[in-house]
Amino acid sequence: MDVIRKLPRRQKIVDFGSGEGKLSARMARMTGVEEIWAVEPSAYAQVRAVERFAKLERHADAISPTPMMGSLFYYDEQLRGKDVMILCEVIEHVDEHRLNRVMKTIVTEYQPGVLIVTTPNREYNEVYRMNQQEMRHGDHRFEWNRSEFQERCEQWIVEAPYSVALKGIGEEVEGFGQPTQMAIFTRRKEQKEA
Repeated sequence: MDVIRKLPRRQKIVDFGSGEGKLSARMARMTGVEEIWAVEPSAYAQVRAVERFAKLERHADAISPTPMMGSLFYYDEQLRGKDVMILCEVIEHVDEHRLNRVMKTIVTEYQPGVLIVTTPNREYNEVYRMNQQEMRHGDHRFEWNRSEFQERCEQWIVEAPYSVALKGIGEEVEGFGQPTQMAIFTRRKEQKEA
């Protein structure tokens, strides 16, 4: 929320893998936000999101997010060129061999002004007293340490006009970092040829 609040452009937002709509509902009350697409493949989660969004009607300062059935694996033209696209705790639920294709579609086809990706920091699992092979959720296909995440983020934008900044979220423990890692990809203005 803090990162989004500081962005110069945040009028049009896509919350990919929006689940039960918690983040979308919080953003719906943020000044300057005009539309939010809450994209989720799970019908069950979408129903919960719709119920959550209905409660926003009592707030005069809130917009109503648009729930949308969708998936990272199917391109949807109406989500192209938005100010912000968010994948909050989503990528670790995607098979690793499919992830490069998903990210390529985002940076070359959807082309958001800013792309925010969060994912668990595997190094921090030791702070939680988890064993090396254990993951934080049964549906996680992988969890990366900080250097693995950085390497992937840099690979995803090799041929795309984006820069990336990495941050942590949550309490920092020396040697382990923070529980969640976040990449903020910012689309560079393309230079006109002379």
